[in-house]
Amino acid sequence: KGTPEAWCVVGNCYSLQKDHDQSLKHFKRAIQLDPSFAYAYTLCGYEFTSNEDFEEAIAHFRKAISIDHRHYNAWSGLANIYLRQEKHTMAIYHFKRTIEINPYTHILYCTLSSALLKTGQIEEALEMINISVEKSPRNPQLRYTRAEVLEAMAINTKDDD
Repeated sequence: KGTPEAWCVVGNCYSLQKDHDQSLKHFKRAIQLDPSFAYAYTLCGYEFTSNEDFEEAIAHFRKAISIDHRHYNAWSGLANIYLRQEKHTMAIYHFKRTIEINPYTHILYCTLSSALLKTGQIEEALEMINISVEKSPRNPQLRYTRAEVLEAMAINTKDDD
């Protein structure tokens, strides 16, 4: 009984306690109550990611996107899985899609920058990390990532000489 949102709230409580099996049971119940509730699929995707069951996570994120193609949390979940799997081109595509939907979060630009750097797209990586730093200028992690990108640029410039 209850609403799918209530089941997700309880599932999130279990998730915070790192009880992924209980949280999944609650999120799946939310889906039973409302099969069109994209957020419940996304929450399942993140729990499966925590359990390193990437196939199930990907399936749930894709289902969320099929319900709501602008559900940026699901796009971001896919991007992070592809980044962990070192499928950088796929990660870049999904991070860019996430940013198209939600251009306000500095961490998305930072993570996209890291993925771009891993594929040798140094100029674009610098552009993304600079946007990230503009959005959160006091964040030391962003400054560190920018230093990594600048170092890669310096190395790349030396190699060209």
